[in-house]
Amino acid sequence: MRYFVDPNRVSFERLQDEVIIINVATGSYFSGSGTAADVWTLIAAGASFDEIVATLAAAYGTDDAGIRGDLEACIARLQDHAVISVGEPATAAATAALPEMQRASWSPPVFDEYTDMWDLLQADPIHDVSETGWPYVLPRPVS
Repeated sequence: MRYFVDPNRVSFERLQDEVIIINVATGSYFSGSGTAADVWTLIAAGASFDEIVATLAAAYGTDDAGIRGDLEACIARLQDHAVISVGEPATAAATAALPEMQRASWSPPVFDEYTDMWDLLQADPIHDVSETGWPYVLPRPVS
């Protein structure tokens, strides 16, 4: 099974050992580091569930069993928050890889959710743009 990150709804950036994910449709944003950043990197690259498990097991030097349960819970949470959905990504990497870095031991991936930016994201006029672009001044009615 693969997961899809809709680029029209979700924006993200990995910064070394941390990933920031913004759901522009809901205004929620998420931060995850360590194992969470690695999980997101593999999901965003289009890796399948089994590929994610195998890559993480190799990177963290642990067995598949512990990772599998933690990954299922993490993916369910990301789906509940409409950050990912089941489906084929538009482009999938031939082999999903993690950045080279020192890793601690495996721990369940955790994404912290923040909702304090909702008002600012919704106030952004880019959300109200039509095909005419922004800024677009409506013509004045003829009297």
